[in-house]
Amino acid sequence: MSSAEKSDKQKVEGFVKSLIVKGIQVLAVDFDQTLLSIHSGGQWRDGVESLAQHVRPCMRDLLQYAIQRGLFVCIVTFFKQAWLIRELLQHVFPKRIASKILVQANTIDLLQRQGPDEFVGKEAHLINVFNELYQKHHVVVNSREVMLLDDDEENVRTAIQFGHYSFLIPPDLNYENFESFAKMLTVT
Repeated sequence: MSSAEKSDKQKVEGFVKSLIVKGIQVLAVDFDQTLLSIHSGGQWRDGVESLAQHVRPCMRDLLQYAIQRGLFVCIVTFFKQAWLIRELLQHVFPKRIASKILVQANTIDLLQRQGPDEFVGKEAHLINVFNELYQKHHVVVNSREVMLLDDDEENVRTAIQFGHYSFLIPPDLNYENFESFAKMLTVT
């Protein structure tokens, strides 16, 4: 492992440790322009291999390490192809990691219950994730135990209003951002 790779790994580990110290149980990650470096346009037609090229290495490393340290990780997105996200996760991560990442997309079920014009940030998505965590693991998550990473300022603002921690993901996200996020968590 090169010194740069070691430094990147330490930044990911430092951020995850700061999440744990803060009492975060759920790391919620947006899909377009957060996990991915691009916006998919809402539907992807070019296949998983093509989409996998756009997964940010720093986000891949973050999700994997967060799961290894015992955090619950989920993808919360307005993207409609939940099956494609799950397939992408299987392509990008080892099976034991991919199978632990919950996916809440704008499925027909969510849209029928919520209504497409009634979304308040990613809150409906998170409520479904909390319900799934309770049903599968008997875990109750309170608002201060959630960290949302999202590229949309409105979603970040809404998450904070609902009592979650949240960071805005810049277009040029890299490992250095994780170091900054960890420092910001120590002062909040």
